[in-house]
Amino acid sequence: MFSRPRLFFIAINLVVILLLAWALLHAPPDGVEHGEFRQFVGRFHPLVVHLPIALLLLVPLLECFGFFRRWSHLRESAGFVLVLASVSAFLAVFLGWLLARSGAYEGSLVTSHMWGGFSLAVAIFLCCLLRFWNIRVYPLALLATLALLVWTSDKGGKLTHGESFMTRYMPNSLRSLLQVRAAPNKVQPPVKTTTAPTNANAVAPPSATFYAARVAPLFEQKCTGCHNAEKRKGKLRLDTFENVMRGGKDGIVIRPGDLSRSELFRRINLSPEEKDFMPTDGKPPLTPSEIKVIELWIATGATNTLPELEVRGAPPAPKPASPALPLANDYRPQSKAISALEQELGVRLVPRSQNPTDGLILRTVSAPERCDDKTLARLKSVRDLIVDAELARTKVTDEGLKILSTFSNLRSVDLAHTHVTSKGVPLLARLNHLQTLNLTATPVDDTGIVTLRHKQSLKRLYLFETKCTVQFGTESNKMRP
Repeated sequence: MFSRPRLFFIAINLVVILLLAWALLHAPPDGVEHGEFRQFVGRFHPLVVHLPIALLLLVPLLECFGFFRRWSHLRESAGFVLVLASVSAFLAVFLGWLLARSGAYEGSLVTSHMWGGFSLAVAIFLCCLLRFWNIRVYPLALLATLALLVWTSDKGGKLTHGESFMTRYMPNSLRSLLQVRAAPNKVQPPVKTTTAPTNANAVAPPSATFYAARVAPLFEQKCTGCHNAEKRKGKLRLDTFENVMRGGKDGIVIRPGDLSRSELFRRINLSPEEKDFMPTDGKPPLTPSEIKVIELWIATGATNTLPELEVRGAPPAPKPASPALPLANDYRPQSKAISALEQELGVRLVPRSQNPTDGLILRTVSAPERCDDKTLARLKSVRDLIVDAELARTKVTDEGLKILSTFSNLRSVDLAHTHVTSKGVPLLARLNHLQTLNLTATPVDDTGIVTLRHKQSLKRLYLFETKCTVQFGTESNKMRP
C-alpha cells in the first residue's frame, strides 16, 4: 500500500508525535527558567515557525492550479511541499516548547498556542497520509487544517503583540458582525465626584491616586505584554495592583519604601545588554521620566491609595496626543442638503471614510468646467464638513480662494491646472490644518508661496510647471519647482 520511503516517513512522524506529546504533558512551561543554551535554541522558533505556514498556504494553490491541464504538473509538487510543511511544523513545535519551557513563560495563552501548534503539525501529517490514501477526504482535511492554522496564528499574534492585536483597530461594523467585544480597559477611567468624602480615612478615588494615574499606565504600556493573566513570564503579573505586590517566581518585586530591595526597580535600571534587564526581548525600555515615576511610587510607600497631588517631584504627565487629522462635524444630519447641492452644482460630496466625523471630499473630476467661484460660494453651508477639495482643472480663481480660505477643516487642496495666481494663494495660509497643496501648472511664482514657507502643518507642496524657484530647507516642507 505504501512504499518504503513513505512507511519510513510515517514511522518517524509517529515517533516525533509521541515524544512531543510526552514533553508537552510532562514538562509544560512552568514560569521558571531552565538553562540559557535551551533559551538560545528555542529563540529560533519565531524564525522557523513561518516556514510551515508559508508551505501550507502554498499547497492549496498548487492543488487548485493543478486541475488545469496546462499546470497539471503542479499537483505532483503539492505532495512534496506538504511533506516539507509537516517536517518544519514539528520542528517549529519543538522549538516553541523549548522556548516556553526554558524562557520562564506560562499561562493559558501560552498553553493554548503550544497545543494549537502541536495539533496543527499533527493535522498536516494527517493531510499527507490522506493525500496518499484517501484523495476524497483530503480536501476537507486540508481546509480544516487551514482553519486550525488561522486559530493558532491568532494565538501566536496575541502572545507576541497583546490580546487585542488583531481586533484593536477593527471597524465597528465588522466588530458587530463578528460579535467581537472591545478590549477591556485595565486602567480605570477618571471618576468624577460632586461631593467631598465625609470620612477622613476614606480611600481616594482610584483615578486620583498616583498609582492609577501614573504607575498603572506605565505597567500597561511597557510590562503587561509579558506579565498578564494569560502570559505570566517568571510567574509575575503586573496587570493589577494586587498582582504587582504579590511578586513572581523570584519572590516580592516591590518593597514599599525600599528601592534597594525592590527587584523590579533594579531590573528596569540595568543596561539593556544584561540578562535581567526589563523589559526583555528588545521591547522599548522605560524612559528616565518613567523610571522616576516608579522610583517615587516605591519611595512613598508603593500604595494604591496615595493621592496623585501629594507626590512631589514627579515628572509632568504626558499630554494626550492631539488627533493627527482634524475632525469635522457629523455630516449625516445634513444628508438631504448635501444631496440637493450635488444635484444643483454638479459636484460630488463623498464621505472620506465610514466614520461620519472624518468629513467629506469635494470632487469635481467628472465635470471640472462646472465648478467655479460661485460653486464654492454655494458650498458655504457645508464648508465645515469638507476636508479635501479636488479642484484640478476647474474655473476657480483668486476670488474663489477667498471663499476657500474659510473652509476651516481643509487639509488637502488640489488646484492643479487652474488660473489661481500669487495674489490669491497666500490666503490659503489661513487654513490651520492644511497638509497638502497642489499648484502644478498654475501661474504662481515665488511671491505667492513665501507666506507658506513657515507653515508647520504643510507637509507637501507641489510646484511642478510653475514659475517658482524657491527651495525650502526643512525636509517636511521642501518645495520643488
